[in-house]
Amino acid sequence: MVFSSLSFLIVFLPVLLVLFFAVPQKWGHTRQYILLVFSLVFYSAGEPRYIFLIAACILISWMLSESVNKGSRPAFLLSILVNIVPLIVTKYAGFLAANMNTVFRGLTIPVPEIVMPIGISFYTFQMITYLVDLHHGEIVRQKNPLLFALYIMFFPQLIAGPIVRYSEVAVSLEHPDVSWDNIRYGFGRLITGLGKKVLIANQAGYIASTIQNCPTDSLNAGMSWLCVLAFTIQLYFDFSGYSEMAIGLGSIFGFHFPENFADPYTSVSLSDCWKRWHITLGRFFREYVYIPLGGNRVSRPRWIFNTLLVWSLTGLWHGASWNYVFWGLYNGVLILFEKITGISKKLPKPLAWVTTFFLWTLGLGIFMCDGFSLAEMSGFLGRLFSGRDPVNPVTIGSLQLWGYIPFLVFGVLISTPVGVAVRKKAAGASWITRPACSLVHDLLLILLFFTSFLFLIGGTYNPFIYFRF
Repeated sequence: MVFSSLSFLIVFLPVLLVLFFAVPQKWGHTRQYILLVFSLVFYSAGEPRYIFLIAACILISWMLSESVNKGSRPAFLLSILVNIVPLIVTKYAGFLAANMNTVFRGLTIPVPEIVMPIGISFYTFQMITYLVDLHHGEIVRQKNPLLFALYIMFFPQLIAGPIVRYSEVAVSLEHPDVSWDNIRYGFGRLITGLGKKVLIANQAGYIASTIQNCPTDSLNAGMSWLCVLAFTIQLYFDFSGYSEMAIGLGSIFGFHFPENFADPYTSVSLSDCWKRWHITLGRFFREYVYIPLGGNRVSRPRWIFNTLLVWSLTGLWHGASWNYVFWGLYNGVLILFEKITGISKKLPKPLAWVTTFFLWTLGLGIFMCDGFSLAEMSGFLGRLFSGRDPVNPVTIGSLQLWGYIPFLVFGVLISTPVGVAVRKKAAGASWITRPACSLVHDLLLILLFFTSFLFLIGGTYNPFIYFRF
């Protein structure tokens, strides 16, 4: 189940809202337990076979957390292994076996076909942040196992983040901050995220998938770049829209989640872009991997090694495929080049933005080659710079994509500098707080919701890219 599904919008969420708000706040933790039960239902609807795996990880981690809190290093290491091993086995076992068979020709290790548990990359990292922070004495142990389970399994952030640190929701777990202002704000973020997902990401995604499914030898450079650009817009609005829906849902139920995106397509360097993109994942790798390795407070060779290792892991986190590793290293090498040369600060801002957006988009050309062989990936990327036209090239018209192009153009406009500047100026205008304008704002949100709802009813293309990560 995903937030942009009809079953979530017309069944799951309304039933939960009725039950949650029917219970008085003074009834102890009853509201939190309702959220936990519905989170279990939410996860079971998408992956019932693995509900026992996540439950076991939560229970064992909570049981070990008492010893971890007392400074036991063996308990801490065991708790980390309890969470890391299922991730490695379910996500990377097949990848490791296949590559070992390739490298060592004599080996015939069976390649397991394991269905990866939904959201395991996210909830595993969230569990690790809790255990590490507890081990370092930065947080107080949660003594109630059900509230600890809610921290990990709370459905808004369970499937695709944000990766929430315990310190950010510790108070809300005990006393959710339910108020009319938070509810109104939450529904606004939920509807805005839904609009991003349905009206822009799905439309751009249809363009990308349609072109990508064409034979490579039927694509010219223009159609190849259109495919990559459409994927660039799809990925941003898909994931940022989902994160915004998660933040909105959290607010409705009294939880405050960290922002996960901050207009990354306005960045003037790749370093800046990554500070704005999937912020909680970047924070995890920086604070729990990069800094413990020594960060940049080491010799230059070691700093370069630390940087490339972190970026390799960042790529591998996204999927068990070499294209993700290459994509991670691609970002790592370019960021090292930026930091060593300082080139992004020397360029005029417009040129720095164009360069950054071009390099980011080119990188996503690597990212989107999931499941491709090296030859297929090289062929697809080579088409981006090929000056030759195929004998029978596909076109926007032949693929019947003209109806989707306006959504793509709109997505580009509102996510890049000019559109973002206009949006921020309008949001900061003094008249926006006047009652009449507030009413218009709410009416526009209602219109956006019903438009998105109608698109969901009439459409068949509604994937969520990060659902499989």
